Amino acid sequence: MTTAATWNMGSLMELATGYWKSALLSAGVQLGVFDALSEGARTVAELAKEKKVPERYLAEILDALTALTLLEKEEGVYRIAAGADAFMNRSSPTCLLDALRFNMDLYPLWGKLADCVQQGAPAIPPGAHLGNDPQRTRRFAMGMHSRALGMAPAVLPELAPVEAGEQYLDVAAGPGTFSRMLSEQHSDIRVTQFDLAPVLAVARELTVDSSAADRIAFCDGDYHRDALPGGFDCALLCGAIHQESEESAAELFAKIRAAVRPGGRFIIVDMMLEPDRCGPLFSNLFSINMMLTSPQGRVLTADVLTRLLYAAGFPAVELRQPTGSPYWVLIGREAEEE
Repeated sequence: MTTAATWNMGSLMELATGYWKSALLSAGVQLGVFDALSEGARTVAELAKEKKVPERYLAEILDALTALTLLEKEEGVYRIAAGADAFMNRSSPTCLLDALRFNMDLYPLWGKLADCVQQGAPAIPPGAHLGNDPQRTRRFAMGMHSRALGMAPAVLPELAPVEAGEQYLDVAAGPGTFSRMLSEQHSDIRVTQFDLAPVLAVARELTVDSSAADRIAFCDGDYHRDALPGGFDCALLCGAIHQESEESAAELFAKIRAAVRPGGRFIIVDMMLEPDRCGPLFSNLFSINMMLTSPQGRVLTADVLTRLLYAAGFPAVELRQPTGSPYWVLIGREAEEE
């Protein structure tokens, strides 16, 4: 049940112009402001010369980003604000710049939301970020990697317990960030990452310098058409179920059930909605984002996913909601073999 709110002209105008702030952030990312300031503080003249843009126009952006508290300005010198440094500094392990850069691909689509509803079709061709457009695919994979790094401190502890010597299948692995980090934290588990070849190409790059590189395998495939490899102790599905309808999710869960040994686990990490589909707000907005980009994608409710897990053969289901993350964790366990 949603909470009643009192609206006035000021609050409605703030909502109506909310995209001004996101456009400002996107411009700062696109211009490389945060990448440059990750290397050290700069004056507007230094940044304008470096980026080959007019100083007056860049100054407007820098001052507004300062007012937004993403930057700090002292005696004409700009630097990334201390409170934003963990997410906006290129050298930070939780840097979100690649996620924000991919978000720029999504930004213009939201201006077509009414058209999307009227036409009953996504605002872009299906699969544009899943291999049909190589550059967009790479931005997508790196953006998901960046976002996962930011959420990992909250999400990874919820994937426990991890047993010694377990075999993990990361379905629709994308950049494979969570399963790779899990294998780096637990030196005796092995991981197989399964996804489309253009997406796994990025995951392979990200694995080269990993301490777990020799325990991570890759399997190219499309889970809609191909069988999954089998015999795993645990299957992960991280940030992918929102690309499916309830019907296609049921088909995927059956495939995953066949890939997991008796007594094994199936872990879903994703946005989820309350039973009435009216919250959390970010999950609602993300579901609309899927409507703009996918013919069948949407955020499903936690109770629907639980029912689908039961139907697929996972009789014990546990829901976890990590603090500080838009992702929830749903863990299904198979019955032990009799």
